[in-house]
Amino acid sequence: MVDGDIGRMLRSEAGKNPTVKMLGSLAQVLICKPFHTVTVLLQVGYEPLPPTYRKPSIFFFSGGFYYPNIFKYMKYLADKEGSRLVLYRGLTPRLGGVFITNSVRSEVLAALPASTSRCPPEQIAHEVTRQCAATALAVITSHPLLVVTNRMIVSLIGGEEKYSTVFSAISTIFGEEGILGFYAGIVPHLLGEVSGKAIEVLIQEIVEKAELNKKLGLPAPADGKTSLPVSAIHGFLSYPLQLTTTIMTVNNCGLAVSDLPAVQGTQASWTACIKALWNSGNIKRGSNLMFARKSADQTWHTPPSPPACPLAAPAKNVAVAETPAEVPTVPVVPEIPEMPEIPAVSECPDGKCDLKPAPTSE
Repeated sequence: MVDGDIGRMLRSEAGKNPTVKMLGSLAQVLICKPFHTVTVLLQVGYEPLPPTYRKPSIFFFSGGFYYPNIFKYMKYLADKEGSRLVLYRGLTPRLGGVFITNSVRSEVLAALPASTSRCPPEQIAHEVTRQCAATALAVITSHPLLVVTNRMIVSLIGGEEKYSTVFSAISTIFGEEGILGFYAGIVPHLLGEVSGKAIEVLIQEIVEKAELNKKLGLPAPADGKTSLPVSAIHGFLSYPLQLTTTIMTVNNCGLAVSDLPAVQGTQASWTACIKALWNSGNIKRGSNLMFARKSADQTWHTPPSPPACPLAAPAKNVAVAETPAEVPTVPVVPEIPEMPEIPAVSECPDGKCDLKPAPTSE
């Protein structure tokens, strides 16, 4: 057996083993948790650091005011809370939600039989229905932990203690909102996941039936489907509903996040939320972590003016407008008051004046 067949067999066994798949999903959540924390905060519009002006370049395109990158964002959160563990806020319910999602999906798919029809369209329709049913049940069972996770993360904005731990968050939600509080934002979550899974499975089944893997020279995938980036397509198409889900899970829950300008006008319903996001141009907010995030408000500061350069000599035969020379101002001298007239001394008669020497003191 050649090495390629051995590698294909190992990938196939890993894809069929639910335990290996579960451990891989949990490890991925653990590694990517800091990025997930920043994503949730960006989705609700929390930008604690002011943007700075960047000149046009390959990284900042047209130039303007850009927010700091996510690593500076993480450093700010760690410095604010005094520990890097703040980036792992909500890790326990996040892991629990992933575990429940994978477990429920595996059990439902095992309970629902595969299609026995020989008609390819019927096989594709049956598989799409089967996968969507498993995804819907997984979302319904794991959504309460998503609400707990998001509220624990956004409590970093206002520093609320009632959502600092898993048990305090659960007791707060149950005490203030009841059972329905755990299902805030469930409608856009269901629509996003089910519709995205339907598109993903549809593409996989079409590629498999048409044997496009062999025609395009793609490696054999572990689960027998396709190696095309259908998961990325799923995420791209369903991201507006994911963003709406995040906002609706933290709306009207007594946290400081409800006072952010970015979530104003989104409290009425999930349809009003997605409409407000679309009209304001924020329907993809938080989806761009690896690239620079341009500020929507480009009037934070005046861009720095270019350095002054000496004026070039005027060209010949070109009329140059002469600027009038400045005339120095002369200080005003106050008027001197007129001196009173001194009476004239009368002349001595006959030119003789009886002048007596002044008495001297002995």
